[in-house]
This record gives sequence, structure tokens and C-alpha cells, in this order.
Amino acid sequence: MPVWRSLGPDPGGPIVLAVDYAATGRPEAAFGDLAVGHPVWETVQPPLGAEEGFGLADYVDGWLARIPDRPVEAVLGYCAGAAFAGELVARLSERTGRPVPLLLFDPESPTPLTMYYQYRKVVESLAGILGAERTAAAVADGDRVMADADGIEQTGAAFVRIFCGAAREACVEAGLEDEYVEELTGTYRSFVRYLTAASQADHRERWAGAYVFSSATPTSGLNPLDPVARAELTDRELRFDVEHADLLRAPAVAAAATEVLVKEKVSR
Repeated sequence: MPVWRSLGPDPGGPIVLAVDYAATGRPEAAFGDLAVGHPVWETVQPPLGAEEGFGLADYVDGWLARIPDRPVEAVLGYCAGAAFAGELVARLSERTGRPVPLLLFDPESPTPLTMYYQYRKVVESLAGILGAERTAAAVADGDRVMADADGIEQTGAAFVRIFCGAAREACVEAGLEDEYVEELTGTYRSFVRYLTAASQADHRERWAGAYVFSSATPTSGLNPLDPVARAELTDRELRFDVEHADLLRAPAVAAAATEVLVKEKVSR
């Protein structure tokens, strides 16, 4: 299975790497929407089920071992992918002996609250399948998990149990094929494992010196942080008046990211 995929035209030469959990049908823009004038290669998630038990190093080691044999101009990270991007930059810099620019878009280090937010989002998005009663019950169960949250690993596992149980029952009642059910529950389980592994990164150390591109959504990226904590993470933040979901498709963001890439290339 591939671990990297090329996004858009690729004439060869230096590349930019991007880390994201790009799932079909998600409302947020992806790196395929970000036109930076460089060939971009994006991470590919392990086959569903193969990620069981994965930690931060398992993802990073797998991606690092299969990076195309071409110069890497920069590494990009979106949301929780920023945690992995920081690790990739550290390892690449050690390998090549030169710094690799790091560009982060609404970077987040996942917490139990992140798990809860994503759980609510997926449950509510599937209300048409789950039905009103089962959706309300799943939301209430999630609220109880969050009230008793004891670490991201345990919280994520609890959300997986609740969601997969509710989703399987609803899909069986709706007469949906087993293949669809397995893909639906497997994708959610995979995403929770991705978030759990991302939380293991030392983001304070790995994001030092990174360029941060922030949306205007109050709950996304660095926006929930107080000014002091925000300043401690980066002194290279660019803020844009766009929603989190549109950050990677905004022309102003693409132009600013391209400018950074050009500047970094010239400086090296």
C-alpha cells in the first residue's frame, strides 16, 4: 500500500510534504485545495485495521521510510496533522543535516476535548442513519464519557465503543451492506487512533520556529489559547479572516504560504 500520494501535477524536482487525515466527504478543505506552486505529496493512512495499536513513532517511521527520493522543500501540517509534521521535520533535519521549514495550518495537539468534539461531529452528521432517538442516546453517552475523561487513550477507546455499537445497530436496521458498515466504523476507529498518536508528540518543542496560518474560528488551532500561551508556541503566526473549514482553500492563505516557501528557499 502507498504511504504517500501526489496531489495534482508533478513535473519532478523538489517536493513539499503534507500531513492530514483526508477522508472522503469531509466538509473541510484539504491540501489538494491549497495551490502553492510546488508539487505536494500527502500522507496516506494505513489500511483500515492495520493502525490498531499504532503510536506516534509507528506513523512517522512508516512515512519517513517511504519519502520519495527527492529534495524536501518543506513540511505542511493541518489540524492534528501538525503534530506529525513537527516530528517529520525533526527527523528529516537530522537525516539531511539542514533545517526543513515547517508550515502549520490551525495546528492542534489533540486532547480528550478534541476527541469529544470529533465524536459529536460524526454522530450528528450520521443522524439520518442513526435516527433521532439513537443519536440523542449516543450524544448523552458521549457526554458521560467526557465528564469522566481520564486521558486521551481511554477517552478515545470509549467513544469508539459507543459509536461503533450504535452505528452497527442502525446500519443493520437500515439494511445496509456489511461492507459499508465495516468501512464506516473502521474509518472512525482509524481516525481516533490517528488523534491518539498525534497527542503523543511534544508539540511545544516540535513547533518552535514554525510558520502558523490561523483561521478565525474561535475553537480551532491556536485560537482557544490565551495570548501568552499562543506567543510561546510561535512568533511566526499569520491570521486570516476565514473559517477553519475554508483555511486550505482560501487564495490569501495559498499566496502567503507560497511566499514563505519562496523566502525559505532563497534563505537556504
